[in-house]
Amino acid sequence: MRPLIPAWDWIVVAADRSAAAELQSFYEANPEYWRMVYGHTPRPDEALQDFDATPPADMPYSALPMWLIRDRTSGRILGEVSVATDLLAGGVTHLGFFIVDAARQGSGFASEVYASYEAWAIENGARWLRLGVVESNRRGHRFWLRNGYVELRRRQDYVIGELSHTLIVMVKPVAPNTLDDYLTHVPRDRPES
Repeated sequence: MRPLIPAWDWIVVAADRSAAAELQSFYEANPEYWRMVYGHTPRPDEALQDFDATPPADMPYSALPMWLIRDRTSGRILGEVSVATDLLAGGVTHLGFFIVDAARQGSGFASEVYASYEAWAIENGARWLRLGVVESNRRGHRFWLRNGYVELRRRQDYVIGELSHTLIVMVKPVAPNTLDDYLTHVPRDRPES
C-alpha cells in the first residue's frame, strides 16, 4: 500500500512487532474506538495482541497485511490499516481494522488513506471489498456508505470485548463483479442466513 498521491504528507510502512510500543502509545492517545467497540480503553498489551490476531478458524484467508500510516516529516503514527486477503473466498479483501488519529478526523485524511487502500486491494486482485462495522459506530457506518459499500446483513449479539453489538457486514464489489457473485461465493453473508 502507498499514498495515491506522492505529495500527501504521509507515508505507509509495513507494520512489525518492533513498532508495538509506539503503536500502543498511538492507541492510548486515540481511545475512542476502544471505548465504543470494546467498552474500555486500550489494554496495556493491545498492540502486541493485534500483531498476533487472526480470523476465526472457520474463516480461511491467504495473508494478513498490516500497515502503519506515518507523518512524512516526523514519522509519528497517524493511523493503521489491517487486512485479510482471500477471506472466506478468493478475491475477497476484508478490511479488518482501519483507524486514523482523532486529530485528523474530518480533515479528508481518512478518505486519502482509504482511497490508497482500495487502490492497493484492486491492484492485488480484490474482486470484492468487505468489512464489518458496529452499529454504534454511526460515523464509521456513514463513511463506508459514502465510499460505496452496501449493507448485506446484520449479525445480532456480536460480542467484542465487554460489549454486545449489532455488526453490519458491508461489501463493495469491484466491477465487473457483482453482489450476487459475492453471495454465491460467500453464502454466510446472505441477508436471510
